[in-house]
Amino acid sequence: MDAERLVAEAERAMCGAPQPERIIAEAWQALELTEAVARLLAADEGRPGRAAGPGPLAGGVGSGGGTGPPRAARLTGVRDPDGTLRALRVLLGEIGLVLVGIVGAAADEGTYSQCIDALDAVDEAKDRVRALSRAAGSGGEVD
Repeated sequence: MDAERLVAEAERAMCGAPQPERIIAEAWQALELTEAVARLLAADEGRPGRAAGPGPLAGGVGSGGGTGPPRAARLTGVRDPDGTLRALRVLLGEIGLVLVGIVGAAADEGTYSQCIDALDAVDEAKDRVRALSRAAGSGGEVD
């Protein structure tokens, strides 16, 4: 499945009023999808004007405790790298904002800790998207 469709799927999962554990899972899914996109772009490195960016993310696919198989496992291609990176920037920004709200309202230490870990994952993914965007020449602004 194309990367932009997977990002859109993640955005739909964020709609409404999802539970904190679902948002936390979406943060890890976004990290895994970002890593998978980076790997595909690295594989496409030989194409003119396309650079791979930095090495793999520290967390790695499957490290985040997302529910079910990661969306990244269904990734088959990146038809529009610039569009995909823009969509990932927006998604990561949205997830980060929701997580900050959950952290502020966390009723227990477990949820708080999970949110902080998920925020770290989102920040790591944002850094990766910035690097990929710079390498592709499309800028790297992420909220």
